[in-house]
Amino acid sequence: MTKPASPAAELLTVRDLLRYAVSRFKAAHLTYGHGTSSALDEAAFLILEGLNLPIDDLGPWLEARLTLAEREKLIGLFDARIETRKPAPYLVGRAYVRGIPFRVDERVIVPRSYLAELLLDDTLGAGNLDLVDEPATVLDLCTGSGCLAIIAAMVFPGAHVDAVDLSPDALAVARLNVDDHDVADRVQLLQGDLFAP
Repeated sequence: MTKPASPAAELLTVRDLLRYAVSRFKAAHLTYGHGTSSALDEAAFLILEGLNLPIDDLGPWLEARLTLAEREKLIGLFDARIETRKPAPYLVGRAYVRGIPFRVDERVIVPRSYLAELLLDDTLGAGNLDLVDEPATVLDLCTGSGCLAIIAAMVFPGAHVDAVDLSPDALAVARLNVDDHDVADRVQLLQGDLFAP
């Protein structure tokens, strides 16, 4: 029996792969909410991450012709998303909060905190919280990937941030992110149960 041809043989451009992924994601009735809100957003995210392209705009790349290896890699990501139902950030090892990249895997929850959005929002953000003084310390309980602690360190450059989690596995991921964002001098990772450390 002849093996069916791979879709990679016919899907040549980013636009072709985007259409293919959206159709497959819709047919599979996937759910979203881990950084994307639709089949189109999810497909764009996987394509941009899978090709190591800037995450902010797929438009300039739509007519780009891809190598067979690139096409097969993307189809593999689409297949994994459908077959495993894992959030796309777990498949590529990265999630974004307002354009800031964070490493993620199954040891942490994919970041999607409204607190991060609030801290980073230009009109509602920390600069407009009417604090008398910038905080000297910030506590991030259940830090997970460390994204809130890191964002707090970015928004409040004079503050020391304690990031606490019960899970040593989550803290290992947080350590990677703290190092990636070069805030280890101000973000202390602590293992413990809520206020216990």
